[in-house]
Amino acid sequence: MARKLLVSSAILVPIAACGGGGSSGGTISGLSGPQQVTIIDSSDGSNSTVKLPGRVRGVVGSDYNTDPVHMWVRDDSMETLDTVNMILNSLSQTHYADRTNLGAYRCLVANEERGSGGGERGQAGSDYEEWYVESTRANNTAPQIVKFWVMQDETMGQNVESIIYGLLTVRAEPSDSQPLGDFTLNFKNLPTAEAPTSTNTTFRGYLRTVARNDSQTELEFYMWNGDVDGTVPTGEFHMRERVHVIGNPADETGRAYSEYKYVANAVPNMGSFTDAGEYQMQFNADYVALRDVDDVLDVKDRNNFDTYVFRYGVYDAITEARVQQLAGFPIEDQNGTYGWAGFHGIWFPEEVTVTNGMTVLRRSFASNTTTPYTVVVVPGRLEKRTRAQITLGDLINEEFEMFDPNLGNEIRVVYTGQDFERTATRSGSSWLPENTPVSISGGFTTGQWIYLWSASRGGVEFSWPASILNSTPAYVSSHTTITADSTELANGDLTLHGYFHMLKSNITSNEANFANSESPYLPDASGVSSGNQTYVFDKATMMLTLGGNDVNFGTGVMVTQGPGVNGLNCGPLFATALTNLSEAGSQTTTFEWNIGTNEWNQLRTVKDGDGNYVTFDPPTRFTYTHDESTSPYHNRSFYLEWDGSHLGGIPYTESSQDNRWYPGFNIPTGTTLTSGNGSYLVKQLEGEQVMVSVGSPSTVYAAQGFDLDNPISAPTTDPFVDPNIGAKPAITAAPLYVGGVLQSDG
Repeated sequence: MARKLLVSSAILVPIAACGGGGSSGGTISGLSGPQQVTIIDSSDGSNSTVKLPGRVRGVVGSDYNTDPVHMWVRDDSMETLDTVNMILNSLSQTHYADRTNLGAYRCLVANEERGSGGGERGQAGSDYEEWYVESTRANNTAPQIVKFWVMQDETMGQNVESIIYGLLTVRAEPSDSQPLGDFTLNFKNLPTAEAPTSTNTTFRGYLRTVARNDSQTELEFYMWNGDVDGTVPTGEFHMRERVHVIGNPADETGRAYSEYKYVANAVPNMGSFTDAGEYQMQFNADYVALRDVDDVLDVKDRNNFDTYVFRYGVYDAITEARVQQLAGFPIEDQNGTYGWAGFHGIWFPEEVTVTNGMTVLRRSFASNTTTPYTVVVVPGRLEKRTRAQITLGDLINEEFEMFDPNLGNEIRVVYTGQDFERTATRSGSSWLPENTPVSISGGFTTGQWIYLWSASRGGVEFSWPASILNSTPAYVSSHTTITADSTELANGDLTLHGYFHMLKSNITSNEANFANSESPYLPDASGVSSGNQTYVFDKATMMLTLGGNDVNFGTGVMVTQGPGVNGLNCGPLFATALTNLSEAGSQTTTFEWNIGTNEWNQLRTVKDGDGNYVTFDPPTRFTYTHDESTSPYHNRSFYLEWDGSHLGGIPYTESSQDNRWYPGFNIPTGTTLTSGNGSYLVKQLEGEQVMVSVGSPSTVYAAQGFDLDNPISAPTTDPFVDPNIGAKPAITAAPLYVGGVLQSDG
């Protein structure tokens, strides 16, 4: 819990001790430090850059051929490095080596929290952090000096804006003989109100390589706030994380010490707790021995691990060039705060309130001039949905959420291959699990339209069959937001016909909160002319109406409980009236109306100076059937979506052991995906390996000659040096990189 609260975005994207040189203006070449540090690699070195295997190696020099692959090893004993690895990985998105001696610049660094969740389609788009960076090097024998300032919306789990001040000094890049290179990183976090020279830090720390005269590599890390060994005052949170590693890269042997300790005393949003772990480790090429503070021994096999891929690249199958998407562009408000406008909507830091009609600016990189755009915010959003077919058999053992009209509540369900079973029921913002799964099949009638949702699949729909079979058709959809410029509104308002899952207009407080057995939904139609509703989407207001009234919450209605907290949807809606309810399943194009107070429930976009809506590229959709005989997903079909940086649609499951989310399967490098008439290649780019514990740790420990009674020392605070980099630069230019991608005026 506590280790996720240190900064507002603990990006768990380890890329294990790798980094490459960059070039800059002039004759001075930039140096790159590591993008990630780990205590222990897998025995085959697969956490460092991996080349494509010969059978899938393609066009020499292509993006597909040259984009590096990074795998990292993760274990509870290694989690102490999460925060500093967030900084190192995020720094890599700024391309500081490429900007050597080119002046200070600004970036929007993507916060995706891979490894702690993910796989979802990201209906609200990415979150970003604003970074200011200045990278210099005096000459080609001098160290690389990287100053950076990171704007934080919250700190230590509290709603306090702050700045991370960091100073990275790279003296040598990572190499085969010295996988970490030679570098020092000092950092501190201060509330925004504090002067840059203040010592009133929220946390501070260092990460450094230690010079040696032998073939060993040595690393020290220490980060702290307050005194975790003393009395923690009421309302305060103290923490300490530290690591010390000494190893021989040549024979893959070494020792390590790792500790974390977090103490909270009646802290708002955190409460009171103590969480601690301390480990001594010794490793060779085949095994890792760990002993914790309670003298519990664990031995892990460096040749036996589970691999989870968190990031892929997608490439044209012929040219092997990366598939690019015009996902959006950076914008700024009148106060100069930067955000992002794109296919999924508008993003700004939390302190910026996005309102209808507000002016935002897009800044030219070439001339530093600005172009105004007008924000459009509507308290609902109509989406055109283009369906593709799968079967119920593709959904076996996946967990979905749905609204159960019989309970009048939201539930979680699993399709077992023979039955639909309820596994949990929503209670406020929490889920109450069933002790034993409960069949829900008896609550639905043949032909009733069913809508399921999961983070990986998005919406899944089907018509309830007379007999549940794995071959029963089900449907998933790609979504396109409707605006006044959409072709569907070329002739004015759009009439839509509803038969299932139909929202009322002017929804009352009881209906919105599912209180007193009331619901915001009308009963499903019993026929095409019995209980059906005719909706009209108003081109002028961009609102769906029923009987001339907006399909929305009534004036002053607040949603405080139930499914409406996350928004409500209405549909499927049809542009042409059905002649029979059974036709619903054969309609490839439908519409869905969403309402709610969340960004993803609303239309949030921009118009240009001529009053035209800006069009952004939708994600590219691919068909994929997983082929892995030992996987529970074998022969199941999926529709994956590529937004230019993230491949979504892979199911994720939450581990009961560490409460982290892991992908249900990996797509092999070299897999071909299709979209329309195009073919594309997939390549694994980043992943995590979890070593498997041996069955008899004491036996292996003795056989390997391990000796944990000769411990390595714990690091101290002495090496820390205040970054002392001063106030963040005053920059008016647009962010140069967004999510690691170089921006342009195009």
